[in-house]
Amino acid sequence: MNSDPRHRVEHHQLWIDKVRDGLDKTGSWDQHQLTNRLGTLAGLLKVPIQHLFSLTPEQWAAGFERYGLTESPPVMAMQTLKQLGYPNRELSEEDDLPTCEAKVAGALSWSAVHILRSPVTHILLLDDKTAKAVAGSSNSEITAAELQHLPHNPCLIEFYRPIEVAEKVKRGVRLRAVGFEAVGDSDAPAAVVSFYLDYWQTTNQQGGRFPATICVWFGGFCLTMLDTAVRVQIGIEPESQLEETITGACIRIARNLWDFVTSRSIRYEQIQRKSHRQDKSVPEQISEPQSKSDREISLLFVSRDSKAPVGDDKTDRLPLRPWDHQIEIAGTFHQLVYCAKCGDLHRHDLLGQACRKCGEVVGPRINLRVEKYWHSPYVKGPEGTPLKDVVRDVRYRKPPA
Repeated sequence: MNSDPRHRVEHHQLWIDKVRDGLDKTGSWDQHQLTNRLGTLAGLLKVPIQHLFSLTPEQWAAGFERYGLTESPPVMAMQTLKQLGYPNRELSEEDDLPTCEAKVAGALSWSAVHILRSPVTHILLLDDKTAKAVAGSSNSEITAAELQHLPHNPCLIEFYRPIEVAEKVKRGVRLRAVGFEAVGDSDAPAAVVSFYLDYWQTTNQQGGRFPATICVWFGGFCLTMLDTAVRVQIGIEPESQLEETITGACIRIARNLWDFVTSRSIRYEQIQRKSHRQDKSVPEQISEPQSKSDREISLLFVSRDSKAPVGDDKTDRLPLRPWDHQIEIAGTFHQLVYCAKCGDLHRHDLLGQACRKCGEVVGPRINLRVEKYWHSPYVKGPEGTPLKDVVRDVRYRKPPA
């Protein structure tokens, strides 16, 4: 297969194309929605889903009506959360989660497939080296309110090649793509982040397969769902310390990728795709909506790094001692504050004071716009010198008496 990303985009050779071919063999979207509702109903009744397969469609419909499973899974999950008081009160995992766990799990499963199959999903392609650097950066925790304002909803970030994350775990986790979907609203924000691994699970004898998936729900709770293929491949036991480690790594990666995609450092290059119809003699089915990813894919590029300003006064500084080695500087995010009225850059330590350009007070809660920039990793030091790992001694030292 050609490794050039543009060639792979144009000729439908991406990972998402293979996934959709495998999903087509698992059944239609309507069949998946029916299975999803049956799984939610089984969770509410606390019985294996196989027990429900022996019932008639009329009995299914009666069960769906009785337990309020007539809407889409995200809508049903949000209705249950609002009945519990979200977002007006803080929900408790001990008291409130058992009431809504089955419906939230159903929404997670539904969104994991919806992101991959939806005709409106925006596909973003990111090189694996940058993805690896972004995923490993330190950052603040993400919230459901931030994920509610996705620039593309739903969207899928596919990497050129799989990246290794959570290396300290038994076998590590090979991540292939990450999907985002906002399912709430401005009053009650909620979102689903799906992590698609570089492992496959076979679903039927017709060759249907689905990528191993880790799903995280943001909104009222931070609930994580790992499918069987993930647990088998990585070796995770339910409710173990290893599961908490994987969950923490996924939340951090979600934060970093979200900031990266929405930062001012990124530009998009739209690549048009060639027709993917195998048999042109067969007329095109107009009734089925054409997927956005069948028409174009977005490539992500870092267009602007945060760099220290260089002024004329730099020549007045004392010369630094020449280096005899190189060190690797990790990529990181830089947060900048702007006046929302005029767009002028504002210093962090001057929040609550007037803007230098328009005179309006900036922050701490009004007239404030915060944006992030991505600073790519780089090597510092003279060329030709050895690369060293530098460990700084940050222990507190008493001042001399």
